[in-house]
Amino acid sequence: MSNPSSVPSAEPCYSLPLRALHWLTVLAIVVTYGVTYLEDFFARGTPGRALIWWTHISVGLTILGFVILRLVARLVGPVPPPSAALSRPVHLASTTVHVLLYVLLVATPLVGIYLAFLRGNEVTFFGLFTIPSPVEVDRTAAGQVIEWHELLANALVVLALLHAAAALVHHHVLKDDVLRRMLPRR
Repeated sequence: MSNPSSVPSAEPCYSLPLRALHWLTVLAIVVTYGVTYLEDFFARGTPGRALIWWTHISVGLTILGFVILRLVARLVGPVPPPSAALSRPVHLASTTVHVLLYVLLVATPLVGIYLAFLRGNEVTFFGLFTIPSPVEVDRTAAGQVIEWHELLANALVVLALLHAAAALVHHHVLKDDVLRRMLPRR
């Protein structure tokens, strides 16, 4: 998945597009996950509640777009070699976490789209385009799929938080370059 070429600099870091997509993905996850906690403030069938889910779905689709762009950028652009600060077992753990994050970043929105379709809903992307449901309404299946969607979303958030905690440990405790490689350059 990664290109072995490195970015020329005193300290190898990720390209600007990869760094930007990383932080935009973080923001999109916070919005998509966080907005769901606002649903209880609005009664079913109200415009406020509809806005919550319109935002949730639109930003969820944005996450899918960011993941596709990230994968393309990793394949065609320079990616720095693994940090020299990482031991082989830590590098293996890091790679495993990154692969799991990518899987969850794809699976969670796809399961959410399927859930919307099972409920008989169209999927819209910020009102720019709408995808009608290609499947029959099945509320029983939707009840099961929502559990999977929530499980995947929770796993994504927990794994992302562990990933962030590890980056902060590398930065503040181990004082190595692991986090700096993804931060904006000065």
